[in-house]
Amino acid sequence: MHSTKFIRCKQLFFSLFLVGLFPVIAQAGSIHGNVRGVNGGVVGATVRLLELNRATSTNATGDYAFGNVPNGSYRVFVRILGYASQFDSVQIMNNDAEASFTLKESAIQAEDIVITASPYARPEDEQYQPSETKSLEELHQSPGTSFTEEISDIPGIAVRSLGSAPSRPIIRGLNDNDALVLENGLRIGDISTYDPAHSLPIEPMSIEQIDVVRGPASIMYGPNAIGGLVNVITNTIPMASNHTFSGTVSTELNSVSDAYTGYFNTTYSDGSSAFNVSAGGLHSGDTHIPMSNYWDGAAIWNMDTIPQSWEHTAEAGAGYSYQGDFGMVGIGYKYFQSTYGIPGTPANPNYSTDLPTTSEIEQEKNSIEIRGLFNVEIPLIKQIKFNANDVWYWHSEYPTTQDPPTPQNPSGIYDSNANHFDLNGINASLQFQHQQFGLLQGTVGLWANIQTLDVEGQMPLGPNSTTTDFAGYIFEEYLASDNTRLQGAIRYDYNHIQTSPYAASLSPIFQTLDTAISSSSFTGSFGVIEKIAPDATASLSIARSFRPPTVQELFANGLDASSASYSIGSSSLAPEYGFGIDGSVRGTAGVVSFELSQYVNFINNFIYGKYTGADSMGFPVRVFTQTNARILGFEAGITVALARYLALKATLDYVNAEQTQDTVQPLPNIPPLRELLRLTYQDEVFSAMGECRLAAAQDQSGVGDIPTSGYAVLNAGVGVRLPQGDMVHNISIHCDNLLNTIYYDNLSNIRYYTPGGNGIYVPQSGRGFRLNYDLTF
Repeated sequence: MHSTKFIRCKQLFFSLFLVGLFPVIAQAGSIHGNVRGVNGGVVGATVRLLELNRATSTNATGDYAFGNVPNGSYRVFVRILGYASQFDSVQIMNNDAEASFTLKESAIQAEDIVITASPYARPEDEQYQPSETKSLEELHQSPGTSFTEEISDIPGIAVRSLGSAPSRPIIRGLNDNDALVLENGLRIGDISTYDPAHSLPIEPMSIEQIDVVRGPASIMYGPNAIGGLVNVITNTIPMASNHTFSGTVSTELNSVSDAYTGYFNTTYSDGSSAFNVSAGGLHSGDTHIPMSNYWDGAAIWNMDTIPQSWEHTAEAGAGYSYQGDFGMVGIGYKYFQSTYGIPGTPANPNYSTDLPTTSEIEQEKNSIEIRGLFNVEIPLIKQIKFNANDVWYWHSEYPTTQDPPTPQNPSGIYDSNANHFDLNGINASLQFQHQQFGLLQGTVGLWANIQTLDVEGQMPLGPNSTTTDFAGYIFEEYLASDNTRLQGAIRYDYNHIQTSPYAASLSPIFQTLDTAISSSSFTGSFGVIEKIAPDATASLSIARSFRPPTVQELFANGLDASSASYSIGSSSLAPEYGFGIDGSVRGTAGVVSFELSQYVNFINNFIYGKYTGADSMGFPVRVFTQTNARILGFEAGITVALARYLALKATLDYVNAEQTQDTVQPLPNIPPLRELLRLTYQDEVFSAMGECRLAAAQDQSGVGDIPTSGYAVLNAGVGVRLPQGDMVHNISIHCDNLLNTIYYDNLSNIRYYTPGGNGIYVPQSGRGFRLNYDLTF
């Protein structure tokens, strides 16, 4: 049941895209050039035009071109693995400008452009907060079965998982509603933060790039980014280019779960218009583990797979964009569907002592995304950006049907216990970049996020509700000198939650619940970047952040079978307020690149699920409560070029998180001290890597945690890059967990005990061989 108010808001926001945003600039030119390496033209290098957020790739002879470029000053950026990235600046005044590059070989991973950390696309060393990005090729070189695992080698980024499908990034010890996951800079429009068993509805093979921002990022993206954010960039809307046909074809085989996946995306462009279609999917079985004891809370099983850890996905989409001297407009549609299992008690003939467990979750998502960038000639305003999506998301949880009768369910039939979630949401962002006034430049933004959620089922976790968020912000930069840049920003957020009585609800509480809760706050940030050497920068950022409690945290009251708990909300919860300080230094010195970040984050009214020690319906009770928290830590990394193509990389990160309100004690689900040692070889054709991932024992246990031993895991891989005309074939084979090590991750939701005695004890994935093939053209 979707309210009339929601429909009207949707119409209003999408009409902004269609009315009054098409001023045209008559004067324009073009930028072209050539990218060369040690053996001539480089095919497949990524070339970016930063100020217009355009990207293209070089052809068989290393040539590239951008057309319809308005008059102005621009930076052109080139990147490809095996070479040091380069910049060039050009000026367009009704002319065709050239920016050509001769790249230098480099064993150190090339710096890339982050488009998420500020209103402007910039290299990593020009961001006020520690930021990093990974391309598709780099993701496929990292171990893991999900994109969250593939970014867990970034310092400060860990993974919480429950089987193969449900996994979320943990940023500096924060997760769920304090660590934001976006797609193309927009809210995904799902309920993955409701429960550890809920997965992110994103097809991994559709990802072109992932940006990671560590530390408070609320100014542009609103609440839920107190810890930071992960922005998954996909091909929903294509870019026009000088390539008539371009795209990717990707496949992967993985023995650890008998998985096979495939994906293709192809774009037709005439230089101004672009049309693309894409489709793909994944099919995996249960995840293999080293032969070990699998404990389900009542019995021990000798198994080599995690039962109910399979996953099936499918995705299809199409998009169109038009690009001219005025800017660009585009629209894209995607359909995503997945079905996956939740690990639980293995199939066996006797359930007399075990409660039934959730066995299957289904997701379906339809989304429309609209994007616009307009170069305008009006007083004060230089550029207008618009980005919005409209999402229809459906989610159902089905308990097991194989179970015989038990005292709790005499009929032995559990399909009637299925829970259903129906979410309709829009997220929109409108940015006005103003003209530069002396040494001052900046952006004024408007932001909105509206979600209507209907919940049905035997044990619904929450009420039907509508959540409305509106915000406005100002982001300004002052160029104090050639070496110093200052940043200041302020934002105002308004949040309103309205529950709706649902007479057909099977929960008496939600049949009559009609409550409204509102909150609002000003937040802000200040940052400085100082160039301390020709190739080194230091940065400092201070930020105040805000997050209102969610519908689930306020009103949950029901059995959450998939996470083996009974969840209870608290309507008296107050908003979270964070105050974070972050300092970092990064740069290169000869054959060495380095980065060091230190941070502290004070969060008042920190909200988390606390196990009380009580049981309800045979499951431990988890109550949403709040406390004051202090989170501090550091991230460090150094890469040394040992030889022409050989580099050694070492990273280290540590988080210490404690609640400080009454008594000082550790917060639950905090990653331990982690280390990474990686040796890589990379030339124009061949690549190889060998790495050791280490984690210390985690004995700083919060409520619901148990101590976890440390571990060391070895991974290895080789690859080949084969140019063929305008095409590039990338083929690689990796072995993850080379020694089939038995180890346990303290963040895994299928490796835990609970006060009620329920839980699952299972090691992480065993040895797996992974074959990747990526064709770009």
